[in-house]
Amino acid sequence: MNATAHDLQIRLDTIRRRIQFGREALAAGEDADLSALSGEVQDVSEVLRTAPLQIDRETVVRELEAVIIDLNSLQRELSARHGAMGGETAPDDGADD
Repeated sequence: MNATAHDLQIRLDTIRRRIQFGREALAAGEDADLSALSGEVQDVSEVLRTAPLQIDRETVVRELEAVIIDLNSLQRELSARHGAMGGETAPDDGADD
């Protein structure tokens, strides 16, 4: 694994951990701040786009897609929790805010 692939893997693992911490906070009845994660995912996407051809792009793309799906799922869980608490929720229009 070259340095770029290793860096991408570390960054994806960090994002996965932050999503898991968010899920744990939610399970404990606390709020989770996901605001920085969107930017982090976007940064990983940009690194992947400019990465040397020697990395296994298909594997990293699959991992990145799984992270995005997991992040979207957590966002829906947070929105549902917020709605259950009587707060207003804005429907997700799919656009990055």
